[in-house]
Amino acid sequence: MSETARVRLGFILVSLRYNIQTDFSVTFCEAFSELKRYFGVIWRTEEMEICSGGEHVMRMPWIPQNDLLADPRVVMFISDGGINSIVESVYHAKPLIIFPNTSDQWLNVAAAESKGFAVKIPFPIESKTIVQTIENVYEDPLYKRNALMSSALLHDQRDTPAQRVSAMIDHVIKYGDRHLQTEVTELSNMTMLDIFAILSAIPSDMRLSVLFYMLSVYVVFFSCMCLGCVAAAAALREKLKTE
Repeated sequence: MSETARVRLGFILVSLRYNIQTDFSVTFCEAFSELKRYFGVIWRTEEMEICSGGEHVMRMPWIPQNDLLADPRVVMFISDGGINSIVESVYHAKPLIIFPNTSDQWLNVAAAESKGFAVKIPFPIESKTIVQTIENVYEDPLYKRNALMSSALLHDQRDTPAQRVSAMIDHVIKYGDRHLQTEVTELSNMTMLDIFAILSAIPSDMRLSVLFYMLSVYVVFFSCMCLGCVAAAAALREKLKTE
């Protein structure tokens, strides 16, 4: 980073899992302190004592993440690689620095890196690595260019989500839904022996956590379906009014 750049170049948005923040909070604070002449930091954390001596770090227990990413003053996003965070970051064309921590996040960061708008930092984390990565992502125009391209592809949709759902409802009303179903709907529970074998192999002390995770995924999926139905119903009502 140029020594002549004394003014702040923008803000870095930080949203990480609790265990990462707790285990490496000092490391992050050292890195942000070294860059405080150039970047302000907005950090989603419930630990209000993190970087307590640095006025350049704003700590908040909750942040309007999508709204902040839409602000042009935010120049990059430090995340753990959740799919929603990546989608929101791409939508607003913000390069990412990712600290993957679980299996799905490793897949997400691999996809993001392949598109050229993200960099992963593996564990163990060092402040020097964080500083160098932030500088590289900001100074290399390729990251921003790839983020802008991915954002343009995401925005370039002919129809809105409500219009697509309305079109599918019309399709099902006209043709039925049998041709849209897969054979998996006909499977008996007795044929899912591989799943039962995996569940039985999980240690008993972890089984409850795995079941809770599966239930959470189901709840999120069901909630999204309900929201989609509400949007579709609204679009269909508008369509019926015009006709």
